Amino acid sequence: MGRRGVHLLLLSLVMMWGLAFVAIKLALDHASPLGLTVWRFVITASAFLLVMALRKEARARIERGDLLRIAVMAVVGVGGYHFSINYGEQFVSAGVASLIVAAMPVMVALLAVRYLGETITPTKGVGIAVAIVGVVVLTLFGTPGASLEVRSVTGALVIALSPVCWSIYTVLGKPLVAKYGPLAITTTTMVAGTLLILPVGLPTALGEAGGYDASDWGWIAFLALASTVYAYIVWNYALSKIEASNTAAWVYPVPLVALFWGWILLGERLTPWVLVGGVLVLGGVILTERVAPRLARRDEARVAA
Repeated sequence: MGRRGVHLLLLSLVMMWGLAFVAIKLALDHASPLGLTVWRFVITASAFLLVMALRKEARARIERGDLLRIAVMAVVGVGGYHFSINYGEQFVSAGVASLIVAAMPVMVALLAVRYLGETITPTKGVGIAVAIVGVVVLTLFGTPGASLEVRSVTGALVIALSPVCWSIYTVLGKPLVAKYGPLAITTTTMVAGTLLILPVGLPTALGEAGGYDASDWGWIAFLALASTVYAYIVWNYALSKIEASNTAAWVYPVPLVALFWGWILLGERLTPWVLVGGVLVLGGVILTERVAPRLARRDEARVAA
């Protein structure tokens, strides 16, 4: 699949993750952060076990030297990232949460320079900065009456773990997906991560499951199958095709899509600032993912000549 095909897959991922913010908000009406995390990944792990049974490429034998890296990815990619968001949003406004999570692509870019040998060209740096400005505009002015609120420093610190966890997952996974394939790495880390959180969270999840209605289970199934199983496979596949920092840049449009889904499903009103912020975000992604690689290839060709 060419780069354009990867972009289309990442665009579908952005749509799923944007809707996930609305799904989490609706599911948390009856579910606790821990219960939501557990049931989401029980369904996720079950789906991946089925994939493992049907697809040989999902059953790669992991070398002993890579087991620690896999274990860390399992911890940060399941419990670390998702529970920190679910828990932190009880104490932090959506605006603050969006600003904190939006730091993830920058963290990935910096870690990729340090551990993957990637480079941040001036054009890519400008693209990242423009996208960040767009996220800030969307956060502050995207909905009428939006406000930044921190009711608990602990909550803010917990939610700050989410971009850290996802950055670690992305950077650790980049060489592994090249070695074993995206399906094998996604399956292994998701199943292992689910097994790790079950002893801690299963009693809570079982105790509150009786209070869930059909809508809750529907949103949990969506979070598990669409925004986790499908999205994680796409994410790791993209990592096998393009740079980690370029893949991470696709997180920037997620707040814009979340605002759109909130308008459609929750009746939240939008402002003209959504257009401004959306243009900045998409412009930043284009600079990072399309313009910067082309300029880099042009410069390499000039040096070779």
